[in-house]
Amino acid sequence: MSEKFFDALLVYINKKKILFILALIAAAFAAFYFFVLPKLTENQPVRAVVNSPEMARLSGKVILTYSDSESVLYKGDMLNGHAEGFGSLYEKNGALVYEGGFSNDMYCGQGKLYSENGSLVYSGEFKDNLFHGQGTLYNNLGEVEYKGGFENGKYSGNGELNTAGKVYEGQFNEGLLNGKGTMYSGGVLLYKGEFKDSLFHGAGVLYNDSGETVFSGSFENGQYSGYGELYDGGKLIYRGSFSRGLYNGEGELYSDSGETVFSGSFENGQYSGYGELYDEGKLIYRGWFSHDLYNGDGEVYSEGRLLYRGGFVSGARAGEGSEYNENGEIIYSGTFKDGIYNGEGSLYVSGSLFYKGEFQNGKRTGQGKEYDAEGHLIYEGGFLNGLYDGMGTLYDRKTGVKVFSGNFRDGRPLPEEPKESSGPDASETEKTQ
Repeated sequence: MSEKFFDALLVYINKKKILFILALIAAAFAAFYFFVLPKLTENQPVRAVVNSPEMARLSGKVILTYSDSESVLYKGDMLNGHAEGFGSLYEKNGALVYEGGFSNDMYCGQGKLYSENGSLVYSGEFKDNLFHGQGTLYNNLGEVEYKGGFENGKYSGNGELNTAGKVYEGQFNEGLLNGKGTMYSGGVLLYKGEFKDSLFHGAGVLYNDSGETVFSGSFENGQYSGYGELYDGGKLIYRGSFSRGLYNGEGELYSDSGETVFSGSFENGQYSGYGELYDEGKLIYRGWFSHDLYNGDGEVYSEGRLLYRGGFVSGARAGEGSEYNENGEIIYSGTFKDGIYNGEGSLYVSGSLFYKGEFQNGKRTGQGKEYDAEGHLIYEGGFLNGLYDGMGTLYDRKTGVKVFSGNFRDGRPLPEEPKESSGPDASETEKTQ
């Protein structure tokens, strides 16, 4: 038999093949020992006690236990004694607290945070133990409370918040509603517009439970402010300027039927300044107001006809003014007090001057002159409650000649009393002389 073969139990084997097989086995063993085995042992976590001297030198897969028990505190990646990479944190009772990324012992990157009862609290991105980036926050019932952006543990950027029966979709900053967003209540649109510090702020539209517009315009710190339109039951009731939620500045108030009630200036929700007041669409007053009352110069109308033009104080006619009848004829011109004639004034009948003089409590009282329908002076003197009283003079209507001059009472002249003699009769005196 050739020297190139072995004689093995009558089976001849080529020597080169045997050597080749032995070489493969040796190479496989060496590869396992130097490459595979280290990898296998490398993935086996090292156990250590938290805060022990050994912990400071640990890198790779580690299991840390509490110092006073065998319970696992941390399981995951470490670098030079610090949690770095993926890991899980546990309570002493074994409940999972957190699982996800770590950096320098703090939550960082993707992770999940759990409550004491094991329910999920948060799932998303972390930075320095704080919610940071995109994530989802859950309430105690396991329902989504917030989903969106976070920055340093606070809502930030775009997100959706579900709380107190309301849903908000929009922008956040510093954990508060800031920027543009939409709010729903019970699935019904409540508000759409701008927010600041979780309050309506800027341009927006407010709706009621039926989806009807309540207010459309500008807000400031949750209140109507600036220009806007207010609605009731879908009907426009006010259009104009607001401040602190009240009508303030120029605006128009409307009735349920859409007719103008008031057009002019407001202050703190009341008519104040110049404006026009209407009743069933018809002008009844034009002038100045204060605290919802006529105050200052103004004009009163009825069915489009001017009834009064003059001054007002606290809603009553006061100062100089003129009063007119329904035919537009002047009735009175002069001074008023508490809504009645008081002071100097002129009274007219059918447009002709009837009386000119003094008034008290709406009646002719004091000194005055009375005229007939043709403008002739018929009386001049004192008056009391509209009647001639005191010293006065009656004149003939046609000639103007004095008819009587003396005392009057209750509108009638008093007869002259006989003069008493101061001595003997003049004729008798002459006789004695």
